[in-house]
Amino acid sequence: MESREETPSPASKPPDRELVFHYSREHRLERASPAVREMNREIPKTGPLKFGTRSSNRASVMLLIPILVCSGFILFFSKMSSGQGTSRSGTQISTIGGNTLRVSAEKFQGTTYLQITKTVAQTPVYTGVVDMVITPLDSPGSEDELGESPPVVSHRIFFSADREEVYGLSLPFEASQILMLIQAGDDAPIRIQVKPK
Repeated sequence: MESREETPSPASKPPDRELVFHYSREHRLERASPAVREMNREIPKTGPLKFGTRSSNRASVMLLIPILVCSGFILFFSKMSSGQGTSRSGTQISTIGGNTLRVSAEKFQGTTYLQITKTVAQTPVYTGVVDMVITPLDSPGSEDELGESPPVVSHRIFFSADREEVYGLSLPFEASQILMLIQAGDDAPIRIQVKPK
């Protein structure tokens, strides 16, 4: 009978050579163009950009800067379009409870007429009680010549699920600017300033 020598299995054989890794960043960069090597050159940590791993090389910094710029634009435009603004006609536009409010006012013979137009902006939409407090802003926080405080009018309206509703209100004063606080249900009140025509 022939005797066979047992060959050790590869798993039991001790490694007699160094393991070869097929991905080596340094080896890859040695063969890269000078522009790529410059982009991947380490930035010293003593500079003003001490962001750690996010800015360890120029490529990371070039990626980080557009992210920061885009985030800044998003924050800026979200503040600018926070649901309040004034149209060209002097109508104040605000959003409350998923409803868009267009508030306009007109002065006539000692009375100010207020018009509130509610349109559904998004669903689900708030329906129910809406409380408002209205006062003139001609002399904020001060008394008039007779020693009386400026008048304060409180009013309550009800929003329904209709697509559009118009509310009209006459105020017992004439003012060049009006301050309104409007609260829908338990939400925080919003502040609206209107200049009557």
